[in-house]
Amino acid sequence: MFGSSFELKDAIRFVGLIVAIVAAMLIGDYLGYKIGRWRLALILGVVTLVTIIAFTLYSAIRLA
Repeated sequence: MFGSSFELKDAIRFVGLIVAIVAAMLIGDYLGYKIGRWRLALILGVVTLVTIIAFTLYSAIRLA
């Protein structure tokens, strides 16, 4: 139907990505309303920074 380059796995991945984006937007809207947008941004920034540091340490240990 879509040609040989568009596989079922790609379609499933595409739909899953759209659902995840919509869910993240809805949860962000709800939490932004409940706890405040600046507090939510601060919490997500801290979580992101901690995740980056943890991944950097993990990859440095695994590669050593």
